[in-house]
Formats: sequence, structure tokens, C-alpha cells
Amino acid sequence: MMSTKTFVFIFLLSIFTFCSYAQVKIGDDVSTIDNASLLELESTSKVLVVTRVTNSQMLQISPLNGALVYNTDSKCIYVFNGNQWMNLCDNISNPISITDNEDGSFTIDATDGSSFTSGDLTGPQGEQGPIGDNATVEQEQVVIVASNGQIQFNTPLPIADSRKIEIYRNGVRIDFTTVNENTIELESDVICYQNDKIRIVQIL
Repeated sequence: MMSTKTFVFIFLLSIFTFCSYAQVKIGDDVSTIDNASLLELESTSKVLVVTRVTNSQMLQISPLNGALVYNTDSKCIYVFNGNQWMNLCDNISNPISITDNEDGSFTIDATDGSSFTSGDLTGPQGEQGPIGDNATVEQEQVVIVASNGQIQFNTPLPIADSRKIEIYRNGVRIDFTTVNENTIELESDVICYQNDKIRIVQIL
């Protein structure tokens, strides 16, 4: 006759074996579970509550990649990416809308309910650049026919202010650096080919 201890052992072993291979569903309808699910929760009146920890407690935990906790200090769910805890609230977009009030003012509305109205949305202005060659200003310019591989060119006048110089290669404006008071060098990724036309405009 089987002893009580033996029966309990076999019963617990059977449960453990079943749970090791079975899918688990908790909630309203436990009779159905998706084939790809290991664990499913289904309820219209109850929720899953993840581990609740303070920020300092969370930082002491180094779990498996994908672990979740609820940080009670920041009041947000964090996920562990294998290296650090990531705040999921930081990834929630907060779009804004801008409305033209047709009276010269604009209203900015955020999704948190805040609103701001401004009559001038113009930001700070940067320093004015050199005036183009079609403007009525005094200037000197020279057109140089480049040789193959050439990157340095002489300016019409000594360079007093590099911001008053514009360089064009075959009609396309390009950047440059100053080598000395009479020489400029084209930007590092620009190399001239034979007969390229380099136009140097120097504002007086």
C-alpha cells in the first residue's frame, strides 16, 4: 500500500511536470489560449501589477533583458535593455499644434493642455553674410581656369575678412578655408578638374 509521503511526492511531481510544459492562462476564459502564448491574462475587471520599486531599489537590480518594473519615484514603467533601465515615459511623443490666428499672432497648443500665444515667432537672427554679386556693392572678382587637382587659388585683393569672400566652381558656391592673406583653399571634399572655372568674389 502506497504511503502518504509517497503519494504527496508523486502528486507534486506530476504538477511540476505539467507546469513545466503547459501554457498558462489566468482570467475570465481559461479554456482558450493562443498557440504562441506561454502566459496569457484576460480580464475586464482586473489588471496586472508589475513589481513596484523606488528609483534606488531599481538601480540595485540587474535582471534579464526585457524586465519591467514600476518606478514609484518617477511614476513610470521602466524596461531593462540589457545594460540599463529605460524610462518608457521618455519615449512618449508630445506633439504640439500651431494655429494662425490671422491677426499677426500664433497660438501653440500642447497635448498637456498648456497654451501659448505669440505675435512674433521670429527667432534670433544670425550675422548677415556676404552680399551676392548681383547687389549694388563694391566688389572685386576674378575667374580662374583650374588645372586638374588644383585646390588653392589667389584672391583679387589681400584678405581682410574671409566672410566677405564667395567662391564658385562652375557656378556652384562652395566653402573654403584661408591659407594666407592672398590664398584660399577649397573645402576638403572638393577637387577641381582640368578647365573648371573658379570665380572668386571679394566684397570691398
